[in-house]
Amino acid sequence: MSGSGNAKRKQAQQAQARKRADKSHARDREQTHTHLPKVGTKADQEHLHTQRQKDLVGFGRWNVSRGVSLAFVVIALGALVGVLALLVFTD
Repeated sequence: MSGSGNAKRKQAQQAQARKRADKSHARDREQTHTHLPKVGTKADQEHLHTQRQKDLVGFGRWNVSRGVSLAFVVIALGALVGVLALLVFTD
């Protein structure tokens, strides 16, 4: 009987080890890493330039999501002003 208990315990440990390994591999696949270019090269300068642009909000450039949100706010404010104008100026 003690032999079967050891076998079951060993199988359970192996199953847990497989589960941990699968989680580890899944985590490795999720985390992508891009290597930085060698310092002082043209690629490094380009990388630094693009990172500085991102840090400074792209020198005033608007990405699509910002433009859409700005348009939505402007339309909403216009509609609000229109509704208020109707309420004020109608008898």
